[in-house]
Amino acid sequence: VTSIFSHAGFGHIAVNSIVIYFFGRIVEKYVGSQDFALLFLGSGILAGLGQLLIFTVQGIPGSALGASGAALAIMGVLTVLNPQLRVYLWFLLPIPIWVLTVGFAGISVLGIFGINVPVFGGGNVADGAHLAGLVIGLVYGQRVKDKISAPGQLQFGGGMRRGPGGP
Repeated sequence: VTSIFSHAGFGHIAVNSIVIYFFGRIVEKYVGSQDFALLFLGSGILAGLGQLLIFTVQGIPGSALGASGAALAIMGVLTVLNPQLRVYLWFLLPIPIWVLTVGFAGISVLGIFGINVPVFGGGNVADGAHLAGLVIGLVYGQRVKDKISAPGQLQFGGGMRRGPGGP
């Protein structure tokens, strides 16, 4: 549990915090605070254990730090519930969240096999934890998608009011 709240530096905690802040708020609205907390902690624990299992199979001594697995689980849930949600890659390029999810999955699979894609600075990335968290989120999203009401599209920001009571 403590490894979820420990990070390997400012950049690590900053990226996880951005993902959890923006995507987590939406997922929490869909599933509720209690289920969101359980999703976050459960996926973080299982993702860390998944990374340790991969290290063991590869014969590499290592550990797992951070909430990246939980953050990717949140992204996985949101991908299932709202696949066309527009997100800004590097805060510039609008893409649907499913494209970002497929990209993270691909980078993680390559990293597990030792092919490092320097998206966030290169090596020392817990690709197994990322992939495990993402799979957990996708499975959880499939499990709850028929039980909750998720809009087909989200709109951020206000709009013009057209008189008393809005449009």
